[in-house]
Amino acid sequence: MWRFEVYFIALAIATISSQPFNGTVGQNGTITNVTHITHITHVQHVIHVHNGTNLTVPQAFDSANSLPPLATVPTQLPAMSNPNVTLPMPFNPENALPPLATTPPSVISGIPLYKHPHYDSAGKPLWFPRIIGGTPATLGEFPSKVSLQTTQNSAHFCGGTLLSLRHVLTAAHCITDIQGIPMSASRIQAMADDLNVLPKMGSATRQVRQAKSLNIHEKYNPTTLANDLAVVSLASEFTKTNSLYPSKRASSAPPPGQLCSLAGWGVVVENSQTISPSLQRVNLEVISFQHCNAAYQGALVKGMMCASAPGRDACQGDSGGALICQNRVAGVVSFGSGCAHPTYPGVYMDITHYEKWIGKALSGAQSLVQGASLTLLVALVVAVKNFLN
Repeated sequence: MWRFEVYFIALAIATISSQPFNGTVGQNGTITNVTHITHITHVQHVIHVHNGTNLTVPQAFDSANSLPPLATVPTQLPAMSNPNVTLPMPFNPENALPPLATTPPSVISGIPLYKHPHYDSAGKPLWFPRIIGGTPATLGEFPSKVSLQTTQNSAHFCGGTLLSLRHVLTAAHCITDIQGIPMSASRIQAMADDLNVLPKMGSATRQVRQAKSLNIHEKYNPTTLANDLAVVSLASEFTKTNSLYPSKRASSAPPPGQLCSLAGWGVVVENSQTISPSLQRVNLEVISFQHCNAAYQGALVKGMMCASAPGRDACQGDSGGALICQNRVAGVVSFGSGCAHPTYPGVYMDITHYEKWIGKALSGAQSLVQGASLTLLVALVVAVKNFLN
């Protein structure tokens, strides 16, 4: 037994179940000779315990039978008039929680290619990329911007960038099929120095050149879009103007957070009745490779970089077009999710990573042209000599 200094205030003294109260309450409020308290069912009086002695502490609960049984019949719910409402079910430890959603959230699977414009059989545009958040570009703002078109109907299908007056840098997937087989150069032409892209809306400054040869990166993978680069050599040079001239290439990769710009031919109104695509520009921010690669579930490889429009869902630019950072070409548009998933950055080929390949492609094409010219000159000399003899 031990001494308690307790002031217990309740609404009334408890009626003790299982055994009647058999203790003694003195005039000074002291309780003695209490043997056991098992369960309090309801309250009747106020007890004041002070300086109690010989108080037996209640024993620990050790039997489920000491408590009244729990209700086994669930509360009846009122009838529900809506037959589609599922009523609560009794708790079942094996199926306590509702099943998880069977439809996962929409995610990017594989490599999402940008959509190219669509035309009818007569070459009339049916659909063009929508540039959300874009503003109209001005003539000369993107002086190296090139539209790659089909020679059949001058239909724009990809973008490109002038690296010299005779060479256009673009994406390999623009000028190859799904197996990576190149198109015929005779089917491609390059248009530049114009803000409008439709053939009947050409301005007086427009220039068009026929493609002569295609140089696809030898390690281009059409499945993963690794090394998605190509150089289109033209049959003749563009004429340099104040609004058309080659761009310089970035000497170092832009860091995350760097603001850049992207131009593309597209429309600004969704489902417009009259499609009139003009050159639009959007501002983008470079995203770290780690963040971007996580968004694409590890699908990116070395040589890729990412950029997105902060705080808004700017849609795609032209595939093959240039990402311009500090007035230099830093990336080539490769793939992205367009408007469907604005949280996924656009993916570009990192120009600095491919500087050696680009240099060889340009020098190799130049050597090829010079070699062809020398061969023609030698053949001409031989033909003249034979004719004189």
